[in-house]
Amino acid sequence: MEESEKSKKSPIFLSPEKALKYIGNETNRLYHLSHSWALSSNGDYAYVGYDNFIPTLFSSDIKVHGIPNIGTRILQGSNIWKVKFDGREISQLAPISGEIVDINPACKMDIPLPAEQVEKSWILKMKVMPYKNETSNLMNYNQANRLNIILRDELYQDAQKGDFVNDGGKIDPSYIINMTDQEWLEILHKFFPYMKDQKQ
Repeated sequence: MEESEKSKKSPIFLSPEKALKYIGNETNRLYHLSHSWALSSNGDYAYVGYDNFIPTLFSSDIKVHGIPNIGTRILQGSNIWKVKFDGREISQLAPISGEIVDINPACKMDIPLPAEQVEKSWILKMKVMPYKNETSNLMNYNQANRLNIILRDELYQDAQKGDFVNDGGKIDPSYIINMTDQEWLEILHKFFPYMKDQKQ
C-alpha cells in the first residue's frame, strides 16, 4: 500500500473483500478524539480510517456514507464521514487537514461492510496539508488505546445490564437495535461529545 499518487485511483471493480485490505500497523497511526486516525504514506499522503471503538459499538455490518468527493479539501476537525448501523449513525471528524485523493472502493458501494474489517483497512486517502501543529492535537497508539480501554469498559458495563454481551465477549447488535432514541442520544453525548453541537 505504498503507492497511490493523485493520479492513481483504487480500481472500482475490486470486491469489498479485496478492497478492504489490511493497511499498516495500528501502532503507527495517529488518532483523533472522534475515533478517526491517520497513517502517513510517502510523507505527503496519509490514509484515514476509524479506530476499534467503532466496531466495539457497531459489532455488525455498517455503512460508511457522506464521504466528500475526491478533490475536496478538508480541515482537521471537520466532518469527514458518517458510520451507520440500523438507522443509528455517528459523524466522525477529520484527524488531519488535506485534499481527498482516493476513496476505498468498498466504501463507495453503499452496501453493508463488516465493521471490524473496515477498521483494519482504510476509508480514504489524503494529500496532507503542511500544518505542523496538527499532530499535537492527535494521540499516539498507546494514548488512544488507553482511552479506548476505558471507554470500552464503560460501554460493556452498560451493555451487560441488558444482557447484550455474547459468550464471545462482543456486544450483541441487538444492544443498538433495541435502544430508544433517548438512549442512543445519551450514548452519543457520552462517547462522542462533539456531536452535542451537531444537528441529529
